[in-house]
Amino acid sequence: MRSDLDSNKSLPLVEIVTVLPSAGEREVFAQKKCYIGISLTNPIFEKGNLEALLRWADAKFEQCLVVLGDDLCRFNQTIRFGSEADEALQAAHRIGEAFVERTSDLFAQFDPEKMRLIRWSENLDDDLFAGSKSAIDKLFNSDAEFKEMVKVDALSFVDRLKSRSKDIAVDDARAIELCCEYLLEEIAVFNMLSEKGWRVELYPGSELHVLAEIAKGRFPDVPSGLNNRINVELKIT
Repeated sequence: MRSDLDSNKSLPLVEIVTVLPSAGEREVFAQKKCYIGISLTNPIFEKGNLEALLRWADAKFEQCLVVLGDDLCRFNQTIRFGSEADEALQAAHRIGEAFVERTSDLFAQFDPEKMRLIRWSENLDDDLFAGSKSAIDKLFNSDAEFKEMVKVDALSFVDRLKSRSKDIAVDDARAIELCCEYLLEEIAVFNMLSEKGWRVELYPGSELHVLAEIAKGRFPDVPSGLNNRINVELKIT
């Protein structure tokens, strides 16, 4: 499905590529609420692409939560530059501040009751996060197949970094370990958001392999939020 985004021809178009688990558009939009995870390492979220994505979501859902993955980037900072934990967190937070500043005029165009931007730290401070993270960590440590799939996604990320000629400051084993920590925290947040009623994730890119397998029912012991979650892969052209 394509949209002209409120007839604004200067913006890119947004198209649904796939829905996991498989569902029709009517079922997806009936959820009323969605969230968009903003990856600050992905250039797709810059300039007109971001506006197109927000306007599409605003037109299709009654509420949209935009989740800025700023402090999550602390893992990237350690992988890329060898930063210590505190330094990496401060750098990630500064990256988030810069994003908020340069997009403030864009977000001001939307009804704040419908379109709300939150920082990553708000998720980590949520009362439900600790339980969600504990459940994901338990699954990672007890289910060898789940652990292996997380590691496969982590390895894929490291390989992408190298293929883009970006140096990394840690060895491969440490890079994969940090990527796993990144992914487990991200998955725990996704589970928590789903449990709070934010079931539909919109993302302009393919789903993580491990989350795609969860959507297919491969891991029945995952927390309920992940079982009820719907991923909508979008393409912006």
